[in-house]
Amino acid sequence: MRWTDSQFVLPPECGGEELLQRFLAHRGFSEASSQENFLRPRLASLQPPEDLSGMKDGVEFLTEAIEGKKRILIFSDYDVDGIVSATIMKLFLIAQGCPEVRTFLPDRQQEGYGLTLAALDRALSQGQKPDVFIALDCGTNSVAEVAKLKEAGIRVLIVDHHQLSHPQPAADALVNPQKGSLGHHFCTGGLVFKLCHAYQRSKGGRERFDIREVLDLVALATVADLVPLLEDNRIFVREGLKRLATTSHLGLRRLMEVSGVGRRIPTSFTLGFQLGPRINAGGRVGDANSGLELLLSQNPTETSRLARELDLQNRKRQELEAIALGEAEELVGSSPKDLGLVVASDRWHSGVVGIVAARLARKHYRPCFVIALNSGGEGKGSGRGLPGLSLMDALRACAPCLRGFGGHDAAAGIVIEAGRVAEFQKLLQEWLRAFVKPEVFEKTLPIDISLSPNHLTPEMAKALAELAPFGKGNPEPTLRLDQVEFVGQPKIFAERHLKFRAVAGGKKFEVVGFDFARRVPDRAGFSLAGSWEWDEYTDGPRWRMTAWQ
Repeated sequence: MRWTDSQFVLPPECGGEELLQRFLAHRGFSEASSQENFLRPRLASLQPPEDLSGMKDGVEFLTEAIEGKKRILIFSDYDVDGIVSATIMKLFLIAQGCPEVRTFLPDRQQEGYGLTLAALDRALSQGQKPDVFIALDCGTNSVAEVAKLKEAGIRVLIVDHHQLSHPQPAADALVNPQKGSLGHHFCTGGLVFKLCHAYQRSKGGRERFDIREVLDLVALATVADLVPLLEDNRIFVREGLKRLATTSHLGLRRLMEVSGVGRRIPTSFTLGFQLGPRINAGGRVGDANSGLELLLSQNPTETSRLARELDLQNRKRQELEAIALGEAEELVGSSPKDLGLVVASDRWHSGVVGIVAARLARKHYRPCFVIALNSGGEGKGSGRGLPGLSLMDALRACAPCLRGFGGHDAAAGIVIEAGRVAEFQKLLQEWLRAFVKPEVFEKTLPIDISLSPNHLTPEMAKALAELAPFGKGNPEPTLRLDQVEFVGQPKIFAERHLKFRAVAGGKKFEVVGFDFARRVPDRAGFSLAGSWEWDEYTDGPRWRMTAWQ
């Protein structure tokens, strides 16, 4: 892996405040006002929800449903974004006095992703016919399904952020920023928040529902769905993390307990790697309704049971993932020659193929599709891409051999016949060779800031933390420090991780490397890449390494 050095080199005497000013200017926030908004985002700075495409129609749709006391069915996806979206929408509608609000999540194994005819039939069979159907985090491309609902005299609202198809479904209202030029960075949870906000701005009712109380849920969906943490999304996550520490949602509190969060201050890591995977585990290997019920419930006994259930399902997911990953690695080999990786097996659980694809793509730095085949000869696959290429463009080129596909540029899903996997692999390679530049496949580590030993201070660690929350669109700065040497012997802990004391320029400091037990620096005078951060456990600064050379 090649390190690409930044021209951003801090003067040795630079302090924390100057670092923030210089670095934010380097990232495009040149004005003092824009830097202030970035470092101290406020709810009052949220963009008007009415600016988003379809929002006016969405508000009028909700108004008719609420004032008409309609029977409402919420149909949502089974991932974190879908579950959070359904939770917020149901809580909001109940607070407005809607007498009957049902929720439905499709079964990943039997019905697949999104608003399909099979899932729709089952949803409609469970109870009285609804007057109103609200599709969340799905539905944008469900032309036939929406037509069926309309024929049955059911009004349809879609709130979604996925790319549009042509023709579009004939819904009564479609809130999707992809129709316009603004808001493409939102997940559906953020859009549902925006829709509820727009309703309150137009119709009132803030005394019945404090929309700020769901910001921790919006933050969870935003981080888990890997949307850019910029503009309104940054405000959602910053404010949501503040509320998460004292959340009013009993289910979230119970989930933090089983996740081992303890009394630590919640971060984007808490959302993306501790809470999110447990909620997702239900939809992947168990029952997605467990996550939805957990977030909706205020019953102490029920939330404790559901949190433990999701924790167990997450462990099962990890076991299934390890099996699939090991077998997929064998199929790929240690040095794959193809520009794109495609692996398939009838031994893999379809609920873990996305995670396996992400791990393979990250390790080999190739776009990757992992396909779980069923006994009927059908495969459900998940793909992960690289910066600089669009999986959706690739899949459009491969459409002749696919039964269906959808998703985003960076992550997508496919349905394919088992007998056409080789054809899909061939078409994918041809597209990648023809339309993607060779440098896209070169794995690099961009260095954001080169530090000197003088910068390794508590003040600097706390200043860098002001740039959080980190995630897509706002990556944590990768720092570089040269001429580092060991002080004493490095130690392995928890079998996989590394820690040691180091010195550079006479400055001694602590270093931790997660998953570095087999990658111990083997020479004197090495360079470190990583983060200078504040460690809550030791109440002091440390270097968290991501690479060395």
